[in-house]
Amino acid sequence: MKYHSTDYVCIITDIHPANLRRWYRYGLISAGEFSEGWNETQLEDIRTVKTQTARGATLLEIRKSHQSGFPLHSYGWSALKGELLWQLEFGTDRALSRYVRTIMRDYSSNDVVNSLLRPVNRWLQEDTRDGAIRRLRRFHQCVVQRAGSLTRSSRRSGDIPLFLEAISVKDDNEIWLEAIRLAGQGFSVDVSSTVTNTPVTISSRHEHHVMWCGAGISAGMQKHFSDSIADGKSVMLCGPDCNLTH
Repeated sequence: MKYHSTDYVCIITDIHPANLRRWYRYGLISAGEFSEGWNETQLEDIRTVKTQTARGATLLEIRKSHQSGFPLHSYGWSALKGELLWQLEFGTDRALSRYVRTIMRDYSSNDVVNSLLRPVNRWLQEDTRDGAIRRLRRFHQCVVQRAGSLTRSSRRSGDIPLFLEAISVKDDNEIWLEAIRLAGQGFSVDVSSTVTNTPVTISSRHEHHVMWCGAGISAGMQKHFSDSIADGKSVMLCGPDCNLTH
């Protein structure tokens, strides 16, 4: 029988090892002998759960479907968005933090950030109802706290050091949401969240440098990026708007 290492499975499925452990303990991945790695049956289980969670199905919903043999029924990301907004309105800081931490264990970071946190952030940014400022502030505190917690954990795990630099931003949350997403990809992310339009000094320990462009990039920073590439440095631009500003 063919076996696969955890590193290999995480690479081909875009899943963090913590997600695999969570799914296995929850009974969503077939039991097996781990001395050799993950077998083909387990790999297929992982791919199935990845597809189901990508649609916003909870682990409880998936387990009930597995146990009953009935088709999976889920309210998907809409229900999770509603729960997060409820926590922002009524939950304690501890309950809000616990909810986001649980979500990060259950779903891949790409799915959590792109299907839950970024849509909620956009909704909060546009919200004009009573309490909007308070809810947005709580959301910001929560994502910054979560990003910091993931960074500390990833350092202990020896994940790949990455420096995430804010070149331009549309709002205060987007750089931290990207840090959360990258942490779930197996990186230990250090964040420079203040936009200065001046290149920062990158530590030699950082194997990768990501320049986040939320609202364009100046000619000076574009030149710095080009010069870094020419020098053979591992640097890349990312974000929703990498166009030159005027």
